[in-house]
Amino acid sequence: MTRFLGVDLAWGEGTGSRAANESGLVCIDETGTVIEAGWAVGIDAVVAWIVATASPGSVIAVDAPLLVQNETGMRLCEREVGQRYGRWQVSAYPSNLGLPALGGVALFTALEAAGFQYFDGLSAPAADAVVFFEAYPHTTLVGAEEFGYPDARPRYKRLDPGLPVAERRRRRAEVCDDLVSRLQALTSATPPLDLDTHPVTALLVAEPSPLKESAHKHREDLIDAAICAWTASAWSRWGLERFQVLGASDAPDDRGRVPTLLAMARPEQRSKPNIPISAYINSSPRQASSPPLESISRQPMTDHDLDEGHMKKKEYAQPEAPKESNTIEFVPGGAANADASPAASTRAPSPAPTTVELLRSATWHLEHARVVGHPDDVEFEAARSALAEAVFDLEHVQYGETTRG
Repeated sequence: MTRFLGVDLAWGEGTGSRAANESGLVCIDETGTVIEAGWAVGIDAVVAWIVATASPGSVIAVDAPLLVQNETGMRLCEREVGQRYGRWQVSAYPSNLGLPALGGVALFTALEAAGFQYFDGLSAPAADAVVFFEAYPHTTLVGAEEFGYPDARPRYKRLDPGLPVAERRRRRAEVCDDLVSRLQALTSATPPLDLDTHPVTALLVAEPSPLKESAHKHREDLIDAAICAWTASAWSRWGLERFQVLGASDAPDDRGRVPTLLAMARPEQRSKPNIPISAYINSSPRQASSPPLESISRQPMTDHDLDEGHMKKKEYAQPEAPKESNTIEFVPGGAANADASPAASTRAPSPAPTTVELLRSATWHLEHARVVGHPDDVEFEAARSALAEAVFDLEHVQYGETTRG
């Protein structure tokens, strides 16, 4: 029976003086039974769990940037998250090679070294390959009708700065408990998920969400891992019928792999794919009753070099008329040096960062400022939430949507 693994990966790998944050881990099978669930600290521990848990044909969904080539700015798949899901208050942190924490890239390298195959959604993997792809729980929550969030993502992670300080944690706990009840209702969904089949995930249902910051984060990591595991199962069941490939038209690396994000999508969240139709011919999900897919020839494994293969042009891309680029590059010195491009980049100089991009970058850096702050600092959480909300509201303006009242 096929296994589906969900990994909510901590971006930071830790240092000699500070341990990495926890990563949530959940594995389910085709019946929705939870086979394994828990947490791990550090990339090595996460890889060890995946290797011990996965079996031939397993599908792994990881909530972390896995393939990162851009020196600065953000990847196309992250930009498309805001463009297509911003109306539902879903945005993505930017990832680039200049960031101090890229645990997903380290996981990518380790999983390939273990013989697993990165899957970008643009071609068919070998029938017995263990594949892993990048996912984002928020796009699943608003893109899958099963969860019942037609208007906006649930605020189960961040505190609401619009509420009095004394009410923020209580309200967040209520929203988180409501999300758990919706996860529990997936026992009758296609595909299913039954939290009660494992003692660790059963506690999500049996115990109320805590108010303390560190305890809430512990619970949230497991919830996101469960959503990722269900996302992996849903991709195997539905494929492009209910998913879209974000970043599909981005440039591949030197081995033809594209930095994509597989996201569940309602019809109104989709955009016409800007890729050759032939790329999707063999990308349908693997079904037990389907004939085996033609295996992809494996290329020799090489060490992952972060400095090579930067933004190379797709060989199969069709010529298209020049158009104005909305690509934003972050460069040292801010807007004053915005015309300076990275030495290794093959892209044209970008315009000065927009307010949306600057706020998104500030939000990311505030997220990682936790290493010097107290994990239960309510003001820290309020500031981070306020920045995130500013990003969402400004994206609505940038992409032609009406801002929230």
